[in-house]
Amino acid sequence: MGRKCALPAIILLAIGLRVWGIGWGLPTAAHYFSYHPDENIILLSAMRINLFAGQLDPNYYNYGSLFMFMVSIAAVLGSFFGLIRLPSEDVFSKIGEFAKLYMAGRMIAVVFGILTVYLVYLLGKRAYGRKAGIISASFMAVMPIHVMHSRFVTVDAPATFFIVLSLLLAIRILDGNRLRDYLLSGLFAGLAAGTKYNAGLVILSPIVAHLISHKARPILRPVSPKLWVMLILGAAGFLIGTPGAILNYSRFSRDFAFEVLHIRTGHGLVFAHTGNGFVYHVTHSLWPGMGLPLLALGGIGILYALYRRKPADLTLMAFAVVYYVVIGIAHVRFARYTIPLLPVMAVLGARPVADLLNTRIRAIRYATAVILIPIIAYTTFYSLALDRVMASPDTRDQALRWIRGDIPAGSSIAFPTIPWFYTPPLDPYFGLPSPSERFNQASEVADYSLVVNADREWDADFLERESPSYVILSEFEYVDRRRIKDRAYESYSSVLGRDYRLVGRFSDSPNLFGLKVPFVPRLPHDMSYPSPTILIYGQRDG
Repeated sequence: MGRKCALPAIILLAIGLRVWGIGWGLPTAAHYFSYHPDENIILLSAMRINLFAGQLDPNYYNYGSLFMFMVSIAAVLGSFFGLIRLPSEDVFSKIGEFAKLYMAGRMIAVVFGILTVYLVYLLGKRAYGRKAGIISASFMAVMPIHVMHSRFVTVDAPATFFIVLSLLLAIRILDGNRLRDYLLSGLFAGLAAGTKYNAGLVILSPIVAHLISHKARPILRPVSPKLWVMLILGAAGFLIGTPGAILNYSRFSRDFAFEVLHIRTGHGLVFAHTGNGFVYHVTHSLWPGMGLPLLALGGIGILYALYRRKPADLTLMAFAVVYYVVIGIAHVRFARYTIPLLPVMAVLGARPVADLLNTRIRAIRYATAVILIPIIAYTTFYSLALDRVMASPDTRDQALRWIRGDIPAGSSIAFPTIPWFYTPPLDPYFGLPSPSERFNQASEVADYSLVVNADREWDADFLERESPSYVILSEFEYVDRRRIKDRAYESYSSVLGRDYRLVGRFSDSPNLFGLKVPFVPRLPHDMSYPSPTILIYGQRDG
């Protein structure tokens, strides 16, 4: 009975972790856009699509289009069945209905996240046996960064779903060399690329599976019709997901080139002076994203796979190694870039644990179980602590209520940069993607006089000259400048320390029932979207 209940229990846990806090940061009358900046871009792009009317062009190709298609379909179906009633003109006149669009996209992402947990079970079972599958699924169910990002209207969870499908079919190629497995593995690799471009690297796994399992002589394996049909299906899958690569090639090539340049040149100061990318992703992405125990198990599993070098090991590692090299050499190092690696880490990490549990020595089996249970419990606690943050009032909303209640109307309030998603929304349009539009909105705020320098960020001379009554800082504005000892930041901070005092601080951190999660470094940039620290300074008396 216990064995039969294990997988349903894991799936229920995965559902609960991904649903609690799903309403975080949704648009309200106070802020018209989600507090997650990428959600706004993807949703607005999806609103340009209508597959039922033949409109396939989102006019935005920094990501593949497949997930945008799904969000668009959900919006159209929601409108058709009366679940979403958007006005034909101003969508913000009924902000609750606009928020439902985000919720529809988030529910799609949640479904992808939950299905990924089940597919990881199938992948682990196929590669290393049922016990490995169960352990793999339990790891994936509670992995903190996957739990968090499985509820955002972003491409990471959907792309990972297609990656695991392709990997599962690649493992099947090892067993049977069936044409269907070639076709579907290639197709799902293409759909992964059509969701997020570098996810298409998963095509390397079925290629390796073919090369090490095909019965033909090695010299003939690269010219096998099955291999080439698989690659053709991969290209077809990509075009199904992103037909704009042909239909709007000029925009596609421009946006794709922008992304290539972006990852080569960096993301402002966010990743400036962060050292070696391969080390950085271990210490700043995988550690906070997986939790230290699962990261350690994943590392052990990788070493074990390199030692054993079984066909399944080589097939899984073919994608994981190349993908890690690609994100490791990039100068943009968001933690979410490691999400496609998590299923492989879960399966490889579960494999040595399963082998120990399968040993005939009872003491080893018991010792392994005694270690495994606290690891899963710890990681579950970590994910629940993150969920608690997302289910609680966001720090921007807390700060806004304090500002409205404690700062007199008409007061001057300065910001070191143009307000954005990370700022308390003194204007509901602060989530707009365009800096110039946000600056214009700041100048139109009626309750307060907002002081913003559109030409230069962190301008200490401007702060001294304007001498606002209050200054508001967001963690996203100051943390990287403080880390690199930016001169503009230090000059600005010097003026703050001399002329102002801290009058309000709004922050939250992963904790549950007041208990903080141990052994967790500072959360990376894209795990800090919920409840960034907000600091409010007021002028010193006299």
